[in-house]
Amino acid sequence: MLKLFRRSNIQPSASPSDSRSHAYADLVDPVVMDQIGNLEFLSRTVVDGLLAGKHRSTTKGGCCEFAQHRQYAPGDEIRQIDWQVYARNDRYFIRQFEEETNLHAMLAIDASGSMKFGLSTISKLDFAKRAAACLARLLLHQRDAVGLTVLNESAAKFVPAKQHAAHLRAILATLQAADAEGAGGLSGQIQHCIARQRRRGLFVLLSDCFGDLQELATALRIVRARGHDVVVMHVLAPEELSFDFRRWSAFQSLESSAQRLHLDPPAVRQQYLQRVQKFVAELEDLVVGLGGDYVRLTTATDLGDALGWFLRNRMARKGGSRT
Repeated sequence: MLKLFRRSNIQPSASPSDSRSHAYADLVDPVVMDQIGNLEFLSRTVVDGLLAGKHRSTTKGGCCEFAQHRQYAPGDEIRQIDWQVYARNDRYFIRQFEEETNLHAMLAIDASGSMKFGLSTISKLDFAKRAAACLARLLLHQRDAVGLTVLNESAAKFVPAKQHAAHLRAILATLQAADAEGAGGLSGQIQHCIARQRRRGLFVLLSDCFGDLQELATALRIVRARGHDVVVMHVLAPEELSFDFRRWSAFQSLESSAQRLHLDPPAVRQQYLQRVQKFVAELEDLVVGLGGDYVRLTTATDLGDALGWFLRNRMARKGGSRT
């Protein structure tokens, strides 16, 4: 099993704020609001830039089969209001069509201790948060329902998939409150999450995937067996791929205080790189073998490039653009 350590003389990435809370009610905290605003601004900038130049309307035409009404929420387009329903009930409702409700996506973000790692860039968790925020905005832009689960043994969070634009705020608040801590144990948490999904859809895992690959394979097989598409966004730090350390160092596990190594990095670098390459190749083979999509990212990856891959891949699967 590949284990991740950090040099003991390097401090982990600082959390955005000590005042963060897991409670959604703490959105009224101005500090938290500022932090969420940063995620919101970043996701809007990346997604708008990605979709710039595309001219197809996001409003579905009348050829789609009517599915249901949904109460109007801030951010919805006024032209989608059903004025006949408003005349009868004096309340605003949006007409939804079958094409608008055909995908439920669940974004699963790993918040175990190893995701805290980050030296030359932001931490893996912070990168995964930003990627998840952008994915959520992109999917909501496409009129898909999006949910979020934070995979953490002691502080797991679950936000059910919803479609309206205002739902993005709940997702961003949950992302902002997530901290990386504790052991991995992805398999059981993924199975628990997917058991709560009533509709088949898209399951996106953002994780370094450190741990037992066979256990992860078991969980992903269950996800596939329930009819979900699977995308694994494998998030790694550049140093984990290069191991370009020069001096004798102490490496401390981020998931267990009992695990600590003293070693000369140049002496073990070749062996380490072989193990990392083997691990990455096995993970990719595992995901592709299950019929899923695998994409390797580093915390230095441009988010626009990452989402561009996602959008092109989904378009190819659907046989056309939905944007």
